[in-house]
Parts: sequence; structure tokens; C-alpha cells
Amino acid sequence: MNQMLYEKNVVAERKIAPNEALPLRTAKAHHQELLPATGVHPGAIGVALGASTTLLAAAWAGFAGGETSLVLVVVTVIVLAFFGCLVGGGMIGRNMTPDHRQDRSFAEYLRGDVDIETGRISGREALMQIAALPVTLAAGGIAIIAIALWTA
Repeated sequence: MNQMLYEKNVVAERKIAPNEALPLRTAKAHHQELLPATGVHPGAIGVALGASTTLLAAAWAGFAGGETSLVLVVVTVIVLAFFGCLVGGGMIGRNMTPDHRQDRSFAEYLRGDVDIETGRISGREALMQIAALPVTLAAGGIAIIAIALWTA
């Protein structure tokens, strides 16, 4: 109610017609004025999720059966929670600024910038920060699984 009263007063004070109060923009002209996208590309999140899925699949293939299945179920639930938080956070926080484009290719992402809490970093740095730990854990975990199965 107060917002409507305020808008009427502002329009009356400036002596402009209500339909001219806000400038109309065409979608094409508005799209040309947009800044480049600075959010994280979904492909970067996919790399981290793919590495975690690979490690989980290798663990199930190597150790399923018997009492170890209970441990694998617990690990699976933890990884699913990780997936949910990562994907949910990405959906909520991805490119929500109205003055930036919403899409870009993975190559543009790697060459471009990414906004983070403390400023901007390059897309390559963002990819390394997102994917380095899951990929390293997957590689190490698969090596440990292979050695355990080989020596058993």
C-alpha cells in the first residue's frame, strides 16, 4: 500500500504520465547492453560431480557385498548430500545479476572471469578450485581400490 502511494507521489511530483514513469526496453536492445556472464559454468560443476560419481562407482564395484555394503551405503548418502548442496547452491547462486548475460560456452568460461566473494578470478582458476579436490580424491581412491583388489 505504501509503495503504491509512494509511486503515485513520485509520478505526480515529477509531472510525468504514469505510463512514461519507467522507460520501456526492447529485449533485443537490452540484450546488447548486457555485460559478459561471470558465473560458474555448469560444466565445471559436472567435472566435480563426475569425479565423485566415478569414485563411488569404483568403490561399489570393488567392495560391494557382505558387511562392507553398509559402509558403502553411508558413503553413498554422504556423496548424495554433497551433490545436493553443490547443485542446489549452483542453482540458487548462479548469475542472478540482471546486468550480466546468463549464458556462455565452456571455452568462454575458461577464458573469462568468475565473480567470487573476494573479487574476480579467471575461469581456469575457478575450475581448478572446484575440480582439483574431487578429481584428486577419485584418482587416489581408484588407485587404492585397485591395489586392495590386486593384493587380495
